[in-house]
Amino acid sequence: MRRHIFLLVSIFILACILRLYQLGKTPISLEWDEVAIGYDAYSILHTGRDQFGTLLPLTFRSLDDYKPPIYEYITVPSVAIFGLNSFGVRFPSAFFGILTVIATYFLIFTIMSKVPRLAKGASYIAFLAAFLLSVSPWHLQFSRAAFEVNVSVFITVVAVYLFIAGLEKSRLFVLSALFFGLDLFSYHSTRVVAPLLLVSLFLLFNRLLPKRKYVVRFSLIFAVFFAGFISILLTPGSEIRFQATNIFNAGARYLNEKDLEKIFLDQRLLDAKAGFAQAGKIFHNQRFIYSDYDTLVKAFNHYLSNFGFEFLFIRGDAPLHHAPGFGLIYVWELPFILLGILYILKNGLNRYSLILPLWFLFVPIPDAVTREAPHAVRSELFLPLWQTFAAIGLFVAFDFVRKESRWVVVFSVLFALSTFMVDNSYYLHQYYVHTNYELSKNWLYGRKQAVEYTENVKGSYDHVLVSMHVDMPYIFWLFYSKYPPAKYLAAGGTVSGGFADQRNHFDKYEFKNFNYNNLPTNETLLLVGVPGDFPPDARILKTIRYIDGTKALEIVENR
Repeated sequence: MRRHIFLLVSIFILACILRLYQLGKTPISLEWDEVAIGYDAYSILHTGRDQFGTLLPLTFRSLDDYKPPIYEYITVPSVAIFGLNSFGVRFPSAFFGILTVIATYFLIFTIMSKVPRLAKGASYIAFLAAFLLSVSPWHLQFSRAAFEVNVSVFITVVAVYLFIAGLEKSRLFVLSALFFGLDLFSYHSTRVVAPLLLVSLFLLFNRLLPKRKYVVRFSLIFAVFFAGFISILLTPGSEIRFQATNIFNAGARYLNEKDLEKIFLDQRLLDAKAGFAQAGKIFHNQRFIYSDYDTLVKAFNHYLSNFGFEFLFIRGDAPLHHAPGFGLIYVWELPFILLGILYILKNGLNRYSLILPLWFLFVPIPDAVTREAPHAVRSELFLPLWQTFAAIGLFVAFDFVRKESRWVVVFSVLFALSTFMVDNSYYLHQYYVHTNYELSKNWLYGRKQAVEYTENVKGSYDHVLVSMHVDMPYIFWLFYSKYPPAKYLAAGGTVSGGFADQRNHFDKYEFKNFNYNNLPTNETLLLVGVPGDFPPDARILKTIRYIDGTKALEIVENR
């Protein structure tokens, strides 16, 4: 028992170090979603309202991408304690990332102890799964930035654990309803995956459920959350987000690809000539576009892309989602993952372990029907499955090797440890060194420095104009200047009709595009923009550069 506690505490400490070390400095700056989360939390803390003036919203409009509320609200105490800064915004993700590592141990131990052929090694597999998650590039990447899905992974792991453990301890079973309910408010993809998991668990364990009164309590608790979730689904914001991301939406699917009106008109004309005008009206219109073969093939390919070798092990997807030159999972884990999956399917399937492959199959479903697949954020709910399969593979491989001579065992262990150390040290180098150097542009470096400069000198100018080419500039100036939310809301708060809205302003700041050669001559203006916003003869006061030396922003005054 003492050894088990020591191992779990050691993994916990390792998870803390990897997630908290230089948390506010690597990545080097906050991107716009993180800044929006931070200022909304700051506004909730001081006024109870978000940047638009909505009182304690169930969905946050944010930058018109309508975020679930869980991460926003848990950021409120973090900002209250640590301040409105990078660490304060990212700490909730790191904190729940650490807790996910520990929750993984309990979930996997509970499941494996019910699998006859693996029960003897349940604790070892659970420790290995927790350890592999603690050093996982995928999990570390999202634990060190304000990604809502990272908290969603924690909630999902705990919800499944409490359900299974609650089969023997009824109070835990009822508590799992709370976590499954919270999951509906944690991340968009989880709203698909969590209900599928819940239905699967009820089907798998229908004969092992606690007494009826506990099932009723579970149902009532989950029903309350589900009712709130349905109310969110009926809001315009939810509809807007789905229309913007799903492949069944004609505009999203064919954006810059085809002239839809011409395609449908041509098809209807052909049908009319053939004497089937009515059929043409039925089948060749945008409402039926989702049913065609091309869309179904695209959805299936999107689903499979989540298992792609390059995506998982070589280069990931978007630069913000992985370290430069590195994938989401260590390459050395691949043979053990395959071995673990094969072993479970052949020798270890029962009602307890079946939840793992089902979970594995559910995760890519939301990504299948959205654009930009594969997408590491939407599919982070794969964790800790990859690590669990790798842990099973490692245990099975070691169990086989230990039957050989002592020297074979020693060589195998040393080879495995050295391979891990080399790969892990290379990853840490790529993350802590190359992330900031190579990806400072992607992480929108320079906004904080620009705000600090304009705050220091704005008293000498009538207005400060910030170009829309700076990318959602108003939220960066609100965040880094720590502009009082009450004062901001009293003046109207955020006005937005989209990402390019030019009506936002506060204090001396106006956020809109401008023509440097056609500025008012009766005012002294300070201008912030990208290098392309200014002619060569502009009076440049300050140039802000990315870490690699290229120009990020320029601050200029009018003639």
